[in-house]
Amino acid sequence: MPSLGGGNMDIRSILGSIVNFAKSKAAHTATAPCDGFVLKMHYRWTFFIFLAGFFSVWYNWYHRDIITCVSHFNADTQVRLDYINICLSYPFIEYDDYTRRYLLYYRWIHWVFLLLAGIYYIPRKVSKNVDNPKLRKLIEDLYQNSSRYDQIENQIVEHSVRYIAFNLKTHNGLYYKFLFINILALLIDIFTLYFLDFVLQGYFLKYGFNAYPFERDPRKFTDYMSVMFPPFATCELERANQLTAMREEKLGCHLTFMELYEKVFLLIWLWLIILMTVSIMYIIFILLLGFPFFRKYVLRMSKPVHSQQNVNTIINAVSKICKVGDIYVIYRVKQHLSHARFYELLHKLSNPDHMKAYMPNPIDLHNEKAKALAKNSYDNLRNRKGQPHQQQPQDPPINPEYLQHLLSNSDVVPRGPQHKNQQDIQQRTPLLNKNTSILIE
Repeated sequence: MPSLGGGNMDIRSILGSIVNFAKSKAAHTATAPCDGFVLKMHYRWTFFIFLAGFFSVWYNWYHRDIITCVSHFNADTQVRLDYINICLSYPFIEYDDYTRRYLLYYRWIHWVFLLLAGIYYIPRKVSKNVDNPKLRKLIEDLYQNSSRYDQIENQIVEHSVRYIAFNLKTHNGLYYKFLFINILALLIDIFTLYFLDFVLQGYFLKYGFNAYPFERDPRKFTDYMSVMFPPFATCELERANQLTAMREEKLGCHLTFMELYEKVFLLIWLWLIILMTVSIMYIIFILLLGFPFFRKYVLRMSKPVHSQQNVNTIINAVSKICKVGDIYVIYRVKQHLSHARFYELLHKLSNPDHMKAYMPNPIDLHNEKAKALAKNSYDNLRNRKGQPHQQQPQDPPINPEYLQHLLSNSDVVPRGPQHKNQQDIQQRTPLLNKNTSILIE
């Protein structure tokens, strides 16, 4: 039977574009604060695994024979395409007790791959929404310049110390968000395992264990993989199908994709087991960061030759002033530094004099607050138009005796208007009181 669908779609070019895109993304490292290698295994590796499964099955649907059927009444008669279309949706296996198991997943399983690929990208979207821009920029700088040996290496260590010292004891929220995203990724793994078990009618949950040692029965197809993905099935057309002129007809069908499905789902089962194991171990690792003894293990590094202070002393001093979120940030910074540079970073963090140098000056903070208040006052004056004026505070009442004393004092009270007029005339005509003749002078 010819393959269903048109073969005019350039699916190979689509697959090539996806492969090139995957290669370009594979070289990128996780620089977001709430991102990591385990999450990358979910939203990138597993995402592309399901996406590749979708396109591989979709390609075969357009370019391969997906089903071959013959009639039990006359095997030489070519089966109509509308009959085959029904057999694609409702093939079944009939057991000795006349019970049937309909293989409803055969036609739509590749769309399940596309759905799961979208679900596995959820951790990436969540990690982007809870991102810390400053810490992300710091990790990006560390990643880009960690292989350099010039002055920039000293600068990135200095920037790391300045950021950690200035934002000390403020990263607990970041730590709990990162823990939540990893738990979310593990829940997606568990959901995928049980969802595929539901789609495959209860055969997927223990697929790898029951199929071991993967011995096949090519004669009667009684092995577990052939029972789960039977290559041959039966299709029955009844009066309810309205296509057989009110008669019943049985067809024998060869489901050619079952040989592909049994291998693809075995790889998916193995990958999900590995993914869940790694996720559980990494979540335990994140939880252990809350214990002091494990913090010392995370911060431990090889002692450089030029170091004079004991490494354990430095680690104990840093562990005392840091919360669990700060330890997580230092651990992320450690991944991009050498042992010598990481020792330098911890040495500066453990030194109180160095820490004070990175702390903001209280006077500067006061000036910044004053500037902020002045700016807010200016904005309020600009936006006050059209608003009711607030009642201004009135001056306190004046004592009558004090007022009478001021009025009786001649030095305070100005002279009368007659004196003022005479003084004004004298000031305005000062030359009239003198001899102004040029000849006389």
